Amino acid sequence: MLFGCETNFVDYHSKLEIDKGDYNYALYLDGVGIGDPGYTVLKLEKNINPEKVYMKWTPSEGINYEVNHKQIDWFRKRIILENYDEAGFHTENPKIEFIKNRYVVFSRGGYYYGLYDTFLEKDTFNIGSPWNEWRDKSGYKSEKYEPEIEKKLYDEWIKTHIHAEIKNYILTNK
Repeated sequence: MLFGCETNFVDYHSKLEIDKGDYNYALYLDGVGIGDPGYTVLKLEKNINPEKVYMKWTPSEGINYEVNHKQIDWFRKRIILENYDEAGFHTENPKIEFIKNRYVVFSRGGYYYGLYDTFLEKDTFNIGSPWNEWRDKSGYKSEKYEPEIEKKLYDEWIKTHIHAEIKNYILTNK
Protein backbone atom coordinates (compact mmCIF):
# COMPACT_ATOMS: atom_id res chain seq x y z
CA MET A 1 0.00 0.00 0.00
CA LEU A 2 1.15 3.52 -0.77
CA PHE A 3 1.10 5.38 2.54
CA GLY A 4 2.74 8.62 1.42
CA CYS A 5 0.38 9.36 -1.46
CA GLU A 6 -2.23 12.09 -1.32
CA THR A 7 -4.98 12.82 -3.83
CA ASN A 8 -8.12 14.88 -4.25
CA PHE A 9 -11.20 13.06 -2.96
CA VAL A 10 -13.45 14.97 -5.38
CA ASP A 11 -13.04 15.28 -9.13
CA TYR A 12 -14.44 18.46 -10.63
CA HIS A 13 -16.91 17.60 -13.39
CA SER A 14 -18.84 20.75 -14.40
CA LYS A 15 -20.39 23.97 -13.20
CA LEU A 16 -23.47 26.10 -13.64
CA GLU A 17 -22.86 29.81 -13.84
CA ILE A 18 -26.00 31.55 -12.68
CA ASP A 19 -26.49 35.18 -13.69
CA LYS A 20 -28.56 36.10 -10.65
CA GLY A 21 -27.38 35.86 -7.09
CA ASP A 22 -23.99 35.36 -5.50
CA TYR A 23 -23.46 31.67 -6.25
CA ASN A 24 -22.54 29.19 -8.91
CA TYR A 25 -23.04 25.44 -8.63
CA ALA A 26 -20.50 22.71 -9.32
CA LEU A 27 -20.76 18.94 -9.78
CA TYR A 28 -18.06 16.68 -8.38
CA LEU A 29 -17.55 12.95 -8.75
CA ASP A 30 -15.93 10.60 -6.28
CA GLY A 31 -12.24 11.18 -7.01
CA VAL A 32 -10.85 8.14 -5.25
CA GLY A 33 -12.78 5.45 -7.05
CA ILE A 34 -13.18 3.24 -4.01
CA GLY A 35 -16.66 1.95 -3.46
CA ASP A 36 -19.78 3.15 -5.16
CA PRO A 37 -20.03 5.96 -7.72
CA GLY A 38 -20.62 9.18 -5.78
CA TYR A 39 -21.89 12.59 -6.85
CA THR A 40 -21.85 15.90 -4.98
CA VAL A 41 -23.22 19.30 -5.98
CA LEU A 42 -21.80 22.33 -4.19
CA LYS A 43 -23.18 25.85 -3.94
CA LEU A 44 -20.07 28.04 -4.31
CA GLU A 45 -19.51 31.73 -3.95
CA LYS A 46 -18.83 33.22 -7.38
CA ASN A 47 -15.25 34.13 -6.45
CA ILE A 48 -14.37 30.44 -5.86
CA ASN A 49 -12.91 28.53 -8.78
CA PRO A 50 -14.71 25.14 -8.67
CA GLU A 51 -11.76 23.45 -10.37
CA LYS A 52 -9.56 24.32 -7.37
CA VAL A 53 -11.76 22.66 -4.70
CA TYR A 54 -9.61 20.09 -2.94
CA MET A 55 -10.42 17.45 -0.32
CA LYS A 56 -7.25 15.71 0.86
CA TRP A 57 -7.46 11.92 0.85
CA THR A 58 -4.70 9.40 1.66
CA PRO A 59 -4.80 5.60 1.53
CA SER A 60 -3.80 5.33 5.17
CA GLU A 61 -6.19 7.94 6.63
CA GLY A 62 -8.92 8.51 4.07
CA ILE A 63 -10.41 11.92 4.84
CA ASN A 64 -9.07 12.64 8.31
CA TYR A 65 -11.45 15.00 10.13
CA GLU A 66 -9.06 15.56 13.03
CA VAL A 67 -6.37 16.85 10.69
CA ASN A 68 -8.51 18.51 7.99
CA HIS A 69 -11.59 19.64 9.91
CA LYS A 70 -11.60 23.20 8.53
CA GLN A 71 -11.40 21.96 4.96
CA ILE A 72 -14.06 19.29 5.55
CA ASP A 73 -16.44 21.70 7.34
CA TRP A 74 -15.99 24.23 4.52
CA PHE A 75 -16.89 21.54 1.96
CA ARG A 76 -19.86 20.10 3.89
CA LYS A 77 -21.35 23.56 4.44
CA ARG A 78 -21.63 23.99 0.66
CA ILE A 79 -23.20 20.63 -0.24
CA ILE A 80 -26.70 21.02 -1.67
CA LEU A 81 -27.16 17.63 -3.37
CA GLU A 82 -25.36 14.36 -2.85
CA ASN A 83 -25.91 10.73 -3.75
CA TYR A 84 -24.24 7.52 -4.67
CA ASP A 85 -25.41 4.28 -6.20
CA GLU A 86 -24.44 0.93 -4.76
CA ALA A 87 -25.51 -1.01 -7.84
CA GLY A 88 -23.73 1.28 -10.29
CA PHE A 89 -26.87 1.88 -12.35
CA HIS A 90 -27.39 5.15 -14.21
CA THR A 91 -23.82 6.35 -13.85
CA GLU A 92 -23.45 7.67 -17.39
CA ASN A 93 -23.78 11.33 -18.31
CA PRO A 94 -23.95 12.95 -14.86
CA LYS A 95 -24.88 16.62 -15.12
CA ILE A 96 -26.45 19.61 -13.42
CA GLU A 97 -28.91 21.94 -15.09
CA PHE A 98 -30.61 25.19 -14.15
CA ILE A 99 -34.29 24.81 -14.98
CA LYS A 100 -36.96 27.54 -15.06
CA ASN A 101 -34.49 30.05 -13.64
CA ARG A 102 -35.05 28.45 -10.23
CA TYR A 103 -34.06 24.79 -9.91
CA VAL A 104 -30.65 23.17 -9.84
CA VAL A 105 -31.34 19.64 -11.03
CA PHE A 106 -28.85 16.77 -10.88
CA SER A 107 -29.32 13.91 -13.33
CA ARG A 108 -27.47 10.82 -14.38
CA GLY A 109 -28.31 8.01 -16.75
CA GLY A 110 -31.16 10.07 -18.20
CA TYR A 111 -33.04 10.32 -14.88
CA TYR A 112 -33.40 13.20 -12.47
CA TYR A 113 -31.95 12.31 -9.07
CA GLY A 114 -31.87 15.55 -7.12
CA LEU A 115 -33.41 19.01 -7.05
CA TYR A 116 -32.33 22.12 -5.19
CA ASP A 117 -34.85 24.96 -5.11
CA THR A 118 -32.90 28.24 -5.24
CA PHE A 119 -35.96 30.28 -4.13
CA LEU A 120 -36.45 28.19 -0.99
CA GLU A 121 -32.71 27.45 -0.66
CA LYS A 122 -33.63 23.85 0.05
CA ASP A 123 -32.70 20.42 -1.31
CA THR A 124 -36.27 19.46 -2.17
CA PHE A 125 -35.26 16.04 -3.54
CA ASN A 126 -31.98 14.61 -2.29
CA ILE A 127 -31.76 10.87 -1.57
CA GLY A 128 -28.28 9.89 -0.40
CA SER A 129 -28.55 6.27 -1.52
CA PRO A 130 -31.34 5.77 -4.08
CA TRP A 131 -30.51 2.09 -4.56
CA ASN A 132 -30.82 1.37 -0.82
CA GLU A 133 -34.08 3.30 -0.66
CA TRP A 134 -35.38 1.30 -3.64
CA ARG A 135 -34.41 -1.97 -1.94
CA ASP A 136 -36.14 -0.89 1.29
CA LYS A 137 -39.34 0.44 -0.30
CA SER A 138 -39.83 -1.67 -3.42
CA GLY A 139 -40.13 -5.03 -1.76
CA TYR A 140 -37.62 -6.50 -4.19
CA LYS A 141 -35.80 -9.36 -2.54
CA SER A 142 -33.84 -11.98 -4.39
CA GLU A 143 -31.82 -14.90 -3.13
CA LYS A 144 -29.61 -14.74 -6.20
CA TYR A 145 -28.32 -11.80 -8.14
CA GLU A 146 -30.29 -11.31 -11.35
CA PRO A 147 -28.88 -8.12 -12.87
CA GLU A 148 -31.36 -7.79 -15.76
CA ILE A 149 -34.41 -8.13 -13.51
CA GLU A 150 -32.92 -5.89 -10.84
CA LYS A 151 -32.04 -3.15 -13.34
CA LYS A 152 -35.50 -3.25 -14.95
CA LEU A 153 -37.26 -2.95 -11.58
CA TYR A 154 -34.84 -0.27 -10.39
CA ASP A 155 -35.32 1.75 -13.61
CA GLU A 156 -39.10 1.66 -13.13
CA TRP A 157 -38.84 2.68 -9.48
CA ILE A 158 -36.43 5.57 -10.16
CA LYS A 159 -38.58 6.79 -13.05
CA THR A 160 -41.75 6.76 -10.91
CA HIS A 161 -40.53 7.70 -7.43
CA ILE A 162 -37.74 10.17 -8.11
CA HIS A 163 -37.58 11.32 -11.74
CA ALA A 164 -41.35 11.84 -12.19
CA GLU A 165 -41.70 13.51 -8.78
CA ILE A 166 -38.95 15.99 -9.63
CA LYS A 167 -40.52 16.71 -13.03
CA ASN A 168 -43.90 17.21 -11.36
CA TYR A 169 -42.40 19.54 -8.75
CA ILE A 170 -40.82 21.66 -11.49
CA LEU A 171 -44.11 21.83 -13.41
CA THR A 172 -46.37 22.61 -10.45
CA ASN A 173 -44.35 24.98 -8.25
CA LYS A 174 -44.15 28.62 -9.18
